[in-house]
Amino acid sequence: MFCQSYHKRGSAQLSTVLLQDTITAIATPFGTAGVGIIRVSGPKSLEIARCIFQPAHKNCPWETHHLYHGDIISADGKTILDEALVSFMKRPHSFTGEDVLEINCHGNPLIMKAILTELVALGCRLAGPGEFSQRAFFNNRIDLSQAEALASMIAAKSAKACAIGLTQLKGSLTKEIDNLRTLLIDALALIEATIDFTDDVAAGDIPQLPPQIDLAALRLQSLLASYRAAKIYTEGINVVITGKPNVGKSSLLNTLTGKKKAIVTDIPGTTRDLITDMINIKGVPVNLVDTAGIREPKDAIEKEGIALVWENLANADVVIILLDGSKPITVEDKEILQKNKNGNILIAINKTDLPRAWETRIIAGFIPPEAKILNISAKFGTGLEELKNIIADSCGSENSIDVGSAMITNMRHKMALEKAVENILAAKNNILNGMSPEFAAFDLREALDNLDEITGKKINNEILDKIFSSFCIGK
Repeated sequence: MFCQSYHKRGSAQLSTVLLQDTITAIATPFGTAGVGIIRVSGPKSLEIARCIFQPAHKNCPWETHHLYHGDIISADGKTILDEALVSFMKRPHSFTGEDVLEINCHGNPLIMKAILTELVALGCRLAGPGEFSQRAFFNNRIDLSQAEALASMIAAKSAKACAIGLTQLKGSLTKEIDNLRTLLIDALALIEATIDFTDDVAAGDIPQLPPQIDLAALRLQSLLASYRAAKIYTEGINVVITGKPNVGKSSLLNTLTGKKKAIVTDIPGTTRDLITDMINIKGVPVNLVDTAGIREPKDAIEKEGIALVWENLANADVVIILLDGSKPITVEDKEILQKNKNGNILIAINKTDLPRAWETRIIAGFIPPEAKILNISAKFGTGLEELKNIIADSCGSENSIDVGSAMITNMRHKMALEKAVENILAAKNNILNGMSPEFAAFDLREALDNLDEITGKKINNEILDKIFSSFCIGK
């Protein structure tokens, strides 16, 4: 899409290529609603506004950031399409940094589609996914990390995820990256000074290790440490329910979600595929997975289902191993306990509404001493509140996080920071091992490049396209 292999924000050449047309899209979710919003951005926005809007009062001064009441009319001026409120935002004081027109019309899809058709007839192009945010990025309204924060806020699964996204949108991560860049640039300046004067200065007089290097490494490690805590609220935790057939896995999923997601019968092996749903526990999004019962498979379909179980168990944050308390422990039960004992497991002994057939001590040798054991009834809901609390607490959600501080929630950011840490440690080792200062300088420049990938000051355009294409249309 772009003519350069790397992008530097504010490029006049890129602005000319990308921003010369006017785009439009529906900015609200598809479906019937009281109000729908259609957004227009680009150099023709005001001209199009004058063509498509007929104000209720004769004079419409089109002052920036004002709402005007009137009718939306067809391109030929003969048909009234809807009664609406419109606003014009003059560049650069708009989300995209361009002239922007927003039409607040009635949220009937037929009305919005009709207006969109007229906008195209007047010279607009339909926007692609994330194109409004992309223009905001190229016009220096936001950096790349802020654009990604905006997308995260829209897709947030919890209140804390929204708060984290808002803090990033306000620039908390950007500010911390800028602080880190300053430290590295100061260290680089000291090292490059030694390169210039190596022949004239005695070795003992050359600074051996700029203090900014250790400080930058420490702050980077602290920022990286925030990823796991924040990820719990932004992406949720994966909880897999496992056990042999007919122990109540599907009943547990249905009771936890409050929906009939899985078929419940007395016939073993009813669940063949993975059944998933998301619930919220103590503000933590929990991705629940009900799995096929683990046993010797009866056919190829069941064999495939059981293979999926083991694959999901390996990637689970929490594994709920469900046992039937009303029937004796079997070899299958023991095998499931044994194979999962190194994971983050929770033993739930189900069917407490029926007479107990075995003592807890029987399974002691198959589970780690710290494993939680809980008696529940999936059918009647007994013990499920305690189960929920254990699930949330087992991943550290009880530890409060400061949503107002700089945090990372994005795998792309995490990988870039990890590379920057490697670069900084390599620079430090080169200095301590007496290597030529050019090597340390090269490593620090690499670290700066990795930090710049986070904010988008320097980034491969294929990655840039991929990031914005994942956004919704209209944003």
